Amino acid sequence: MSSPDLDRLDELLRRIRHAQQRPGWRKQLIAGSEYVTTLSTLRVMRAIERRTLTGRPISVRDVADSMAVEHSTASRAVANAVGEGLVRKAGGDGDQRRCRLELTDRGRIALDEITRQRRDMVAETVVGWQDAELDLLLNLLERLAVDFERRTPA
Repeated sequence: MSSPDLDRLDELLRRIRHAQQRPGWRKQLIAGSEYVTTLSTLRVMRAIERRTLTGRPISVRDVADSMAVEHSTASRAVANAVGEGLVRKAGGDGDQRRCRLELTDRGRIALDEITRQRRDMVAETVVGWQDAELDLLLNLLERLAVDFERRTPA
């Protein structure tokens, strides 16, 4: 692959990240939620959801890793989510410094609402695309994600 192609790929990935980080996208994403008011709260909830699906408990350190932020930043975001009744802290293997994080019923309801909203936003973005185009895009993005994850140190 040539340098111009690699530069173009990098720029396209940057543009997608940038579009999803714009205030308008984020506001639209959480606008329908009566519970989630900040993107950091949503990111905490998503981290807990993803880790829970693996069957492994999640701590504040795991949230920090998932969000790619410092522990103190994740700790504040978790505290906000707990304060809003979306997340609860449970005991962690006898170590007072570690706790297990769980979504509350309210948190699960809120996350389900936002997931539906996000799905709708993505659907609006690709409206008019052919199924074959979407299948190709999904397969290539999956491959790219796996390669990035394999290459990127924790």
